[in-house]
Amino acid sequence: MRVVTGLACAAAAGCALGAFEARAANPEFQDFFFAVCGTASGTLAARCSETPSGLGNLSGDSESSLNPTQNLGHNLTPVSVAQARSKAVRERGEKLRDEDEPAVEQGARVDAGPFSLLINVQGTWFEREVDSEAGPERSLDGDSAAAEIGLDYRLSDRTVLGALIGFEQASYDFGAEAPGVNFAPAASAGDGELDNVYATLFASWLVGSSGFVELSGGYELADGRYRRNSVFQESTRTLPQTDVRVSGSADGTTTWLSANGGFDVSRDAWSFGPFVGITWTQSEIDGYTEQDLSGSGLAMGFGKTERDSLLGHVGFRVSYAISTSGSVVLPQLRVEYQHEFEDDPASAMARYALDPAATEYLFVGGEVDRDSVNAGLSLAMILPGGWMTFADVSMLFGHDTFDRTRATLGLRKEF
Repeated sequence: MRVVTGLACAAAAGCALGAFEARAANPEFQDFFFAVCGTASGTLAARCSETPSGLGNLSGDSESSLNPTQNLGHNLTPVSVAQARSKAVRERGEKLRDEDEPAVEQGARVDAGPFSLLINVQGTWFEREVDSEAGPERSLDGDSAAAEIGLDYRLSDRTVLGALIGFEQASYDFGAEAPGVNFAPAASAGDGELDNVYATLFASWLVGSSGFVELSGGYELADGRYRRNSVFQESTRTLPQTDVRVSGSADGTTTWLSANGGFDVSRDAWSFGPFVGITWTQSEIDGYTEQDLSGSGLAMGFGKTERDSLLGHVGFRVSYAISTSGSVVLPQLRVEYQHEFEDDPASAMARYALDPAATEYLFVGGEVDRDSVNAGLSLAMILPGGWMTFADVSMLFGHDTFDRTRATLGLRKEF
């Protein structure tokens, strides 16, 4: 983190005094606030005047609390959900192939036509845990719900094209800060809500006797509403704290592309095989200026933010066709190892709305966690007349800070 423009503090003596009086939990933000107090106006100037000599010296707890790292978390949810959608496309291809070999061998499938209609409902639960809310990024806990409708077209026995549109709502809360000396934080450091409309394209080709290649991609539009709760406290901790409640809204986009390939081998009722691929994701949120809901003078404006991911995967799946009266039941297990190749931490630019000098503060997220495991269990039922119902649960684990669980219920009909 660093101050981009403005003075480091009002005077060298003021800097020394500030360094002595404050517990410098976030010295970069403290330096930024020293600079802001040299040019602040309105209510922001009133906050600065509450600090010793009006220089802007904050308590260590307040340095961490006012540091707006919530902004870095807003891109995390779209990236994670888009990666889950990429995985759902791979599962979609598996179900299409499952309708072929095992179902035909067990006598359940009846070809009804080249088209198939897909309806899904999904729920996702996610959580990020960090060692301290004073760190470069904050913990969060949230969930989302989505409804999708898709159409596949079997161009030939070896080629399938598909499209899907969906709507999703997501919400999450940031973890509470730790209380301190005369310092009483809010129950949550803020939250976010997203309304997301998205579209996905999908293509699958069979290669040779058992190979397959899949390409997919998606584009998503989000309407985001973001709230930030923090505490202003001067360094002597003798004056009453000021609770800061601010909110903003911004549009966002997420783009992703994925390639996947592997082999399916059938042995009687068994189907199994390895797969490997990669998914590129980019999430962008437009810049916005917060509204000052509590009259604190500490609302901020943020520049456009971006979070990138290049996630590789390699895995194995196995399914078994169980013949029943008039149907085939297909339980399936999937396990894949994932590795993140993008190593640039997220960053954002902020300034105080009541700072005429527009002193800018660049803050940077934590190190990117590289490795994780994704495992899933699904149960599909193939019925005569081209019908299929399915349920799926998948879990992301083994990640240093992030966990995700996704559940899907779906219905497919060929015609």
